[in-house]
Amino acid sequence: MELNYTAVSRTGFTHPAKRVYLFVGGDDALKREAVGKLVAPLLDPSSADFDREVFEIGVDANGDQAQSILSAAAGAPMFSDRRVVVVNNVQRMSKEEQEVLAANLAKVCELSCLILVAGAPEYEGGRPKSRTTVATKLQNAAVKAGDVIVCDPPAAADLKSRAVEMLRELGKTAEPAALEVLARTAVIASADRGGGGKAGDVLVLTHELEKMVAYVGDRPRITQADALAVTSRGSEENIFALLDAVGQKNAPKALAQIDAMMSAGERPDGVTARALVMLARQLRMIYAAKFLGEKKGEDAQDALSSELVGLATRQAFLLRSLQEQGRKWSYEQLRRGLGRVLASDMSLKGVPPIAGMRYNADAGQDPEGNFRTLVIALCE
Repeated sequence: MELNYTAVSRTGFTHPAKRVYLFVGGDDALKREAVGKLVAPLLDPSSADFDREVFEIGVDANGDQAQSILSAAAGAPMFSDRRVVVVNNVQRMSKEEQEVLAANLAKVCELSCLILVAGAPEYEGGRPKSRTTVATKLQNAAVKAGDVIVCDPPAAADLKSRAVEMLRELGKTAEPAALEVLARTAVIASADRGGGGKAGDVLVLTHELEKMVAYVGDRPRITQADALAVTSRGSEENIFALLDAVGQKNAPKALAQIDAMMSAGERPDGVTARALVMLARQLRMIYAAKFLGEKKGEDAQDALSSELVGLATRQAFLLRSLQEQGRKWSYEQLRRGLGRVLASDMSLKGVPPIAGMRYNADAGQDPEGNFRTLVIALCE
């Protein structure tokens, strides 16, 4: 069975535990959390060292790891409920080795629990690199023999809920604007690895929150100024200021943000690729916020994305900002703006011109110039 960890974390893992689990998805911190929750009730703390075995698959994995793993999972526990065998970075095994593992998952001992953990896929040009994803046969076999648990980066709203809970345990709170800064930082970190600017990295969230807590000391409440003072810096620091500047049609401010982004030392094509994703999202959000503000009724919410409905119900301060920006845009300008972002993205990727779309397929040779031209056009 394939399950989403978000749902599993609410209900807990089934009891008794399955013989096989495969953890996949884009958030390694969530996988560690999930594996910890799964393993804890299976092992007697006094005998955990005897009843648990961990395999770490290296980058250049070769040999007969599959047989060693299967042999370990064939034994019975000494004192615990289950013998637990954890295989980290299973995706690094060769395709042939993964297929050997897949062919024998059904034979795992009933007193064992084999836990296969795949690292987050690595992306290049929007596509996963080789040997960073699990072979299809292994994933299908895991579905039949046990459960596949998907641990994808949480949405921004879930990140904020996590942050609120973590702060509550520490006896602290945070302003909504501070939580927004925190979530944005985690979202950008995830986007760097293929998250597309929609979901965020839990490990980054945790580290940034720890820095904020240390920074405020005995003060019980974290402010937006605190959050901005300690969050990680780089080209991502300026992307949201750029989005606001474009939304306000403030070309000088937007170009100044591009200057800051490009001076951070990252490759211009990488900075531009991430920014295009976020610019498209910003224009969609302005469009929907403008629509919601004009309709002012429950019927309007039915036509909106869950993301914007969440803004309307839980983040009114952001919705107000988007609606303010929407006053500077007509619906036709927003439609043309989205078309321009698409054309710039296609130019960056060197896609041959398509009939009816005006763009230069060679513009990808100058990603920074392409980016600046787009921003000026959007702010006209």
